[in-house]
Amino acid sequence: MSTIDFKNLSQQLRAELSRVNNWRKIVRALSIVVYLFVFCWFVFVLFGGYLAGSVGWENYSVITQYIFPVFIGFVVLNFAFSRSLVKFQEQENDIMRNIMSAMFPTVCFDFASQLDYKILSGSKLFNTSFSDPALGTTTYGYLEIPRGEQTFYVADIGVSYGLMNKLALNSLTGYFVMIYRYVLRPLFASRLESSGHNFRGMFGWCRLEKTFKGSILILPDHLEQKVGYLAQNIQGLKKRYNARFMHLEDPDFEKYFAVYADDEIAARMLLTPAMMRYITRLRETFGHDMMLSFNKDTFYYAAAMPDGFLCLRKQALNNEHLLEQIYNEINLSCHVADELKLN
Repeated sequence: MSTIDFKNLSQQLRAELSRVNNWRKIVRALSIVVYLFVFCWFVFVLFGGYLAGSVGWENYSVITQYIFPVFIGFVVLNFAFSRSLVKFQEQENDIMRNIMSAMFPTVCFDFASQLDYKILSGSKLFNTSFSDPALGTTTYGYLEIPRGEQTFYVADIGVSYGLMNKLALNSLTGYFVMIYRYVLRPLFASRLESSGHNFRGMFGWCRLEKTFKGSILILPDHLEQKVGYLAQNIQGLKKRYNARFMHLEDPDFEKYFAVYADDEIAARMLLTPAMMRYITRLRETFGHDMMLSFNKDTFYYAAAMPDGFLCLRKQALNNEHLLEQIYNEINLSCHVADELKLN
């Protein structure tokens, strides 16, 4: 990290960062107008009859005369919004390629590769019930990190699953889920493309030299009693995989994590006092809630990052220190297995 001059890199990219920032502001302003219009249109379609009854049909017919020109205006705004979003994403992808080539010249980085569903399912970090619909996954960026004879993989993903997926497939509730996911949530989401997901963030995996018996799940402890995708996940995991809670004699580790395993002996052989200290130190260094799992010969890890993982944070556009933060997060995610001394 000492060989990278983040201030100089920020100055070199200042013009590109400024353009991306301007496009981000345009996209945000247009999105608010477009999504508010769509929400008002849904309300009008649902309750138009009540409006006609309250204002009278004559006044209602006068109101409807303005629908066509307003709709034409919406089409124009929606076209401008779509083009601005595409332009923003193209420029952000271009500058991220430049940043990645400067920071990690030996790492293979692209936006085209998609995560294999079997890999995500094999992690057991998102599948909470046999009755859940299939996981919906979008990959926003993908890293391949060669390390000797092994290859580590890290991706920026969005995942949708669980109750919202079930309701979306229901003929009665699907309409309201669509309004919530694709109309209301984009107004408040950190990133528009993340609004339809339960989870957005970093997901990595690698093959190990050893094979574990059963599955070992290490999950954020403080979220178990809360409402949210991680809390639902933790409750469902115990039912689906017969995972039992394990009490471990490390208060610092248990401040961050709860462990569930279907083979306690295998879990204790893995989670030695030294390993728990490594995991605790990793969590404190990374600064995000982390989920880890060991299944057969593969190690998986994930961290929620609503602003995205392999993309620009909006604060980084004028701050070289946040470019350094991006570097640290990506660098650490690429070395999780090394940090835990798994190979």
